[in-house]
Amino acid sequence: MSDRRFTAAAAVLTGLLVLGPAATADAHGDTIHLTVTGVAAGHPTTKATWEDDGHPVNEKVAGTLTATSADGTTLGPWRFVPVPGQPGTFTTTEALPAGDWTITAQTAFPALGRTESRTEVTAASLTRATGTPAGPPAPSRAPSATPAAAEAPASASASDGGRGPGTVTLVVTALALTTVGISAAFWLRRRRSHHA
Repeated sequence: MSDRRFTAAAAVLTGLLVLGPAATADAHGDTIHLTVTGVAAGHPTTKATWEDDGHPVNEKVAGTLTATSADGTTLGPWRFVPVPGQPGTFTTTEALPAGDWTITAQTAFPALGRTESRTEVTAASLTRATGTPAGPPAPSRAPSATPAAAEAPASASASDGGRGPGTVTLVVTALALTTVGISAAFWLRRRRSHHA
C-alpha cells in the first residue's frame, strides 16, 4: 500500500513541477506588442509589452529594427539593445541619418511581435547641445527616488538572460526529475516484490 502512495505522491509532484513553470510562462500571453516611441539623437526607441496584460517584456528579447526612407534606401536590420533602467525599452547602437523613415520593429523571442511606424529625423535632432554629432544614448546612472527606478535593477537582471534558469530549462529539469522518480518507484516496487 505504501508503494501506491509513493507513486501517487510522485505523480502529483511531477504534475506540479511540469505545469507550474508552464502556467507561469503563459501568464503574459504569446504575443509581444511593439511601439516605436520616438527617436533620440537618431536612435529609434521601441517599447515592448505583453499583448495580453500590458506588462513590460523583462525577458531577454531577440529583436531587430529596419528603416526605409522615402527614396527606398533601407538600413538594418539592427539588433535591439536594452535601455538601462527602462524595462521593456530597446534602442539600437546605430543611428538613423536625417530624413523621413518608415521603421519596422520585429521580435522573434520570447514571442513574436511586429510594428511599423513613420518618423522624421531632423538634422537638428542629430546634434547635441554642444554642437557635436550625437552618438548612442549614454546609460543613465543618476539615482532616483521613484519606484520605477527602484525596480530597474531587478528588471535589468531579468532581461540580460544569463543569470537565471529559463522556462525551458525548468521544464526539462522537471521532466528529468520525473523520469528518475518514476523509474526509482518502479525499481523499488519490483525489488520489494522479489524479496517478499
